[in-house]
Amino acid sequence: MHGNTSGRRRVRRIAAITAGLALGLGLGAAAQASAAGSQTVNGKPAQSVSSTTFSGAGETLPARRMAKVLKSLLPKGGKISDEFSQDGYAQLVWNDGHGKSMIGVNAQPDMGDVLGGHMGCEGEYIECQALVLADGTLLKRVKRASEKGGSAVVWVVDTLHPDGRRVVIQEVNAATEGGAVTRPEPPLTLDRLQTIALDPRWAG
Repeated sequence: MHGNTSGRRRVRRIAAITAGLALGLGLGAAAQASAAGSQTVNGKPAQSVSSTTFSGAGETLPARRMAKVLKSLLPKGGKISDEFSQDGYAQLVWNDGHGKSMIGVNAQPDMGDVLGGHMGCEGEYIECQALVLADGTLLKRVKRASEKGGSAVVWVVDTLHPDGRRVVIQEVNAATEGGAVTRPEPPLTLDRLQTIALDPRWAG
């Protein structure tokens, strides 16, 4: 009985962390809605944290595929822990031997109308660059302070394709965005995050 209670508490704790990261990615109401669908914690089914679904048409990548793609795109040799995934979302803690970093990614269809002017550099950033790629994809590269207090920094690459498909990935130089800093900077460069975000496997 005690074991089951501890398991439920762990699922709720990780789900809460995930919701915080999704909001940190700047997804607003659409991100909160993404808590719907199948979820896994460390590869095992997890309890649903919401009955809300994404607005708009289109299909979202299943939880297991989200986790598989994210792990396959990370540099080899790092240690992965604290995995969480749900349809359209994956999060984990990655350690390359120089400190833990929380890394999370959202892949969402039909986000063009929802995002509006989000893909510009309005707001408070340490660094921000907004680009339009040759195929019309909007791309935003950001370094910002943690929105959850503390001294952690968050690096983000956000992409919006012409068909409305959005892939956004962020990393933190801590095991959680509001947690203690574990390294001077997040482990992956913005160029590496951009490569991950633009990978065609997020399209299904």
